[in-house]
Order: sequence, then structure tokens, then C-alpha cells
Amino acid sequence: MSMKTVRPRKKSPKTRLPRRDASYAELADFFDRHDGVDLLEQGIMEIDPDREDLDRMLREYWSQPNTKQLNIRIPPAAKSMIERLAKRKTVEVSTLVRMWVIDSMRREAAKG
Repeated sequence: MSMKTVRPRKKSPKTRLPRRDASYAELADFFDRHDGVDLLEQGIMEIDPDREDLDRMLREYWSQPNTKQLNIRIPPAAKSMIERLAKRKTVEVSTLVRMWVIDSMRREAAKG
């Protein structure tokens, strides 16, 4: 029976945070390059357990027009799949994604 040598885990390098006055592009680049779980483990981010305002925000959502835009980066295959699913449901891609986002927001708010 052979024994494996356990190597000490390399200490991850200190994450350099964006400046307080970082632009949207700089912040987007930072979060594109860093994993949220790693940031939680390093104590840079924390989960906010207070969900009290989520119900209010969902109610506000229903009374507001869709005027704000949110851009995300996804793999090409995911975009193609979303387009096919939207076509199958005979809705616009943005409508389908918006439906998914709202459904997820409702589930998260209900977890409270």
C-alpha cells in the first residue's frame, strides 16, 4: 500500500480590490476575473442575511416600466440555447430571460 504525500496548499495571492471610484467597466472586469465564492472565503464579500426589503422591491417591480438595462456575459452556446428556447416559447429572448430573472427573484425572496 503506497501512501500519498500531502502537499501544503498554496496560499492564494491577496486579491487587489478595485478603487472606490472605479468605473463600471473596471468593476465588471474585476468580477469577470474573480469568483464570488473565493471572495466570500477571503472575507472580501459577505452574504447579506437581511431579506426584509425584497418583498417591497418585488412589489415595486410590478408597478415600474422596463427602463433599466443589464448586460451580462455568457458563453456562445448558452446564448444559442436561450435563443432556441425563446423561439420555442414564441417570445423574445429578452422577455424569456426577464421571466427567468423575476422567477428567481421570487424564489430568493421566499427563502427568507
